[in-house]
Amino acid sequence: MAHTSSAGLEVSKMNSMGTKSKSTMVERIEYDPYEMPGPYDDDDVHRTHSGRRRSSVNAMPTVSAQFIKRDLHGSFLDGRTVMQSYIYMFLKSPWTTNSLAAITMFDAYLSCVDIDRGAASLPPIAWVSVTTQLCLVLYTVEWLSWLFVRGRRIVKDLMLMMELLIILCGYGELILALTVESVADSIVAFRMLRIARTLRLLKLFRRVGYFKELRKVLTMATTCLRTLLWSFLFCFVVMTFWSMLLVDLVQPLIVDLHESSSTFADCEECVRMSSSVMMANLLLFKTVIAGDSWGLIAVPVIEAHPATAIIFVGSLLTLVFGVLNLIVAVVVDTFAETRQRDVLGMAEELETDFEEDRRLLQRIFDRVDTQGSGQLSLEDLFTAAQEDPELQSRLRVMDIDEADLQQLFEMIDVDGSGTVEKSEFIEPLSRWVHA
Repeated sequence: MAHTSSAGLEVSKMNSMGTKSKSTMVERIEYDPYEMPGPYDDDDVHRTHSGRRRSSVNAMPTVSAQFIKRDLHGSFLDGRTVMQSYIYMFLKSPWTTNSLAAITMFDAYLSCVDIDRGAASLPPIAWVSVTTQLCLVLYTVEWLSWLFVRGRRIVKDLMLMMELLIILCGYGELILALTVESVADSIVAFRMLRIARTLRLLKLFRRVGYFKELRKVLTMATTCLRTLLWSFLFCFVVMTFWSMLLVDLVQPLIVDLHESSSTFADCEECVRMSSSVMMANLLLFKTVIAGDSWGLIAVPVIEAHPATAIIFVGSLLTLVFGVLNLIVAVVVDTFAETRQRDVLGMAEELETDFEEDRRLLQRIFDRVDTQGSGQLSLEDLFTAAQEDPELQSRLRVMDIDEADLQQLFEMIDVDGSGTVEKSEFIEPLSRWVHA
């Protein structure tokens, strides 16, 4: 009996140890710090001995058909305050962007008026000066608002830092006007500071959605700036090569024609333009690239010495049909590569197109919903597909005919109510077209 009791005691200890080890394993699985917590309840989650999470079908989270976006109200970046969130939404709103664009264009117009009066030696208009300074104060308030919202991260935004430089130029112009008013108009720096304020249009053109094509041009100009600089340098090198040949081989012939005949008797500039390499560069730029009187020098020299056509025609062909076209090709290729890597820009354009398409579908739904109930039945959808041209075009793009319309209705009627609400109509149709 004692042996049996001790054996039973050992078995019960082993069972208790096994139970304890199992509970320890469950606790270790339950509080695994390397496993990502999910949005499931404990009753809907089953765990295996390997520590993996297995959920039931009923525990799947509710998903939306819309794109994932940042919630500005609940979890704003870096725990920003509610005030910062509201200021950010105000600065990003279309009303604010369009208003600032209109004010900036009006300020640029006032700058043109002021410059015209300065060129005519007329005193500045008082209300123009006051309005210009008020615009400068408004720009300052906007930049300080961005500083309040973004904090130290503002130094990483190139456009905002350029705007800060423009604002400082505006205050520099004001200081110069107040301190050295008598000679302010004769100072080149003063005029440059006044013109620099119009550069704000570059920033606003990138933010206003109506200037989509202009924004693309500005993006191309900024991304291909380094490529353009190297292309201009290459063009200058090729042009210098032809200038060296022109001075070395053609310049003595031009001087001989000038002295022995009346070909260049009335054109002292023709002789002077070929006297040095830099002057010959200017000559080629003026005649070949700018297209200003190419035959004034080339034709008489070619008629007297036909072999010089190799230099004049060769420079024309290599610069115009070679280098300039090559520059265009390289710039377009550079922009295409940058465009493929610009994920943020493409996402912004897709979001803009998506919002415009949603507004179009909303107008179609409001037009089709003749009763104003906010719901469409299958009969209403059939009638709209037969009578509404825009809905017909969209269904045609989606390759949906009348036989597939009932299946489409059942697919977008997710709640099975027999009617389609506005959200059920807009979201699937918009996503399927842009898929």
